[in-house]
Amino acid sequence: MRRDLFVLGVLILSVMLLIWNGSSFFGTIGRLSTGFGIDHKLSFTALTLNVALILFGWRYYVDLQQEMERRAESEARAAYIASTDGMTGLLNRKGFAEESERMRVEAIADDRHVAIISIQLARFKVVNDRYGFDVGDEALRRIASAIESVAGEQRKVARISGDEFVIMTVVKRGGREGPMALAEAALAAVTQPMMIEDKLITVGAFVGIASACPGELKSRDILRRADIALAHARTGRIARPMWFDEGMERELLRHSEIEQSIRGGIDQDQFIPYFEPQMDLETNRVKGFEVLARWEHPLSGIVTPDRFIAVAEENGLIGALSESVIRKALEAAVKWDEPVDLSVNIAPIQLGDAWLAQKLVRLLTETGFPPERLTVEITESSLFSDLDMARTIVESLKNQGIKLALDDFGTGFSSLSHLRALPFNSIKIDRAFVSAIHHDVEAEAIVRAVTTLAEAIDIPVTVEGIESEETHAAVLRYGCAVGQGWYFGKPMTADQAEQLLRHGSADLVAGRESKIAKSA
Repeated sequence: MRRDLFVLGVLILSVMLLIWNGSSFFGTIGRLSTGFGIDHKLSFTALTLNVALILFGWRYYVDLQQEMERRAESEARAAYIASTDGMTGLLNRKGFAEESERMRVEAIADDRHVAIISIQLARFKVVNDRYGFDVGDEALRRIASAIESVAGEQRKVARISGDEFVIMTVVKRGGREGPMALAEAALAAVTQPMMIEDKLITVGAFVGIASACPGELKSRDILRRADIALAHARTGRIARPMWFDEGMERELLRHSEIEQSIRGGIDQDQFIPYFEPQMDLETNRVKGFEVLARWEHPLSGIVTPDRFIAVAEENGLIGALSESVIRKALEAAVKWDEPVDLSVNIAPIQLGDAWLAQKLVRLLTETGFPPERLTVEITESSLFSDLDMARTIVESLKNQGIKLALDDFGTGFSSLSHLRALPFNSIKIDRAFVSAIHHDVEAEAIVRAVTTLAEAIDIPVTVEGIESEETHAAVLRYGCAVGQGWYFGKPMTADQAEQLLRHGSADLVAGRESKIAKSA
């Protein structure tokens, strides 16, 4: 701006000098009687310099204007790049923050509410891992285009992270039908199968919605609420849009407190193993124990896994927690007089750890527990996300002499294919079928079918959830090899398990809990 004013001032001054010198020169020319002397030459020279100065100043002014236009274009381009997602062409997080704030101000003026829909893709990492980033990028572009098409021109759409999209819309006060319909349409569009490079790509998604008076909350706060609703839908595996409510925020605070407590509990060695007896149904003897995690909380006492396992899995703490509990279980069991098997559970997220087998082998080596007496239980649902990775880990464990059990059999996606694809040593029938065996014809048929199948392919069956004499007798009729449940004893400490082995299992088999089990 200062340069512009300077050039303009020079031009004005040059024009004024030109007028003054021009008047002097032409006046002198008019007085021909005086001759053409040195004064005339000076006047002509001054006039020529003024004209040259004007031309130079004008050219410089034009160049300056062009430079300012180029700079404005560059700044506009930079602003566009800074606020736009380069892959999809949608707004990015910065651009969405700016546009959503503008929409919020307009909504205040119109006395309307702001609604934000948060969409997160499910299992998208599998697409990149299986088909490559080129296919994954194209899938993201198509998903972005589908969301933008559903949203329309009046709403703002953004990609605010790798697999998360948001839509912002303005609605009438208290209006929920419009945002819900929009969220459902977006969910349907996102989950439509796509054909990319002759590959059929399908992804899932979770959706959260939040709405508020824009005068009470800023856009970032409404977005945070939508993300809380999305997280709630993801935790519950709910494949439909979920609205935010105040209870979710309170639950999130409790969740955060539990997470911090878990971190402290791991550091302070508060997680310990409990042992649930597994009975050989033919010999009526304790064959082994399933290792279960318990939290020995200094204030709350013994805390059961339903209070902390899901939080630990979600926040990536399950690996450290599981390793600590397994180590303590192996250290205790290796000292028992009677050799028994131990079964340990592996969380689904742990199957994504390529070093899982090496970590377990290290624990066996450091504790001296024989690998052939350790069984790793893997749930069917954990195999669904990445069967190739699961196969690699399973084969690594098998090569070290560790046994494998397919847990919760019958509740997953493709049970028979998993039995064929992975070398399991045993299968466990989910307790939901066993506990309903007396009053549910379908549950009884499933238990009978699984035991028949297992016998045909020579894989022993373990049944969970035996809690009565009647259930015990039923599983014996079906030829199940191993059983566990409160009928044989509640989960117990390492000392109680050792005493149980010394005491014997006659009382347990007779259907009465031992004094040791009762004290658990």
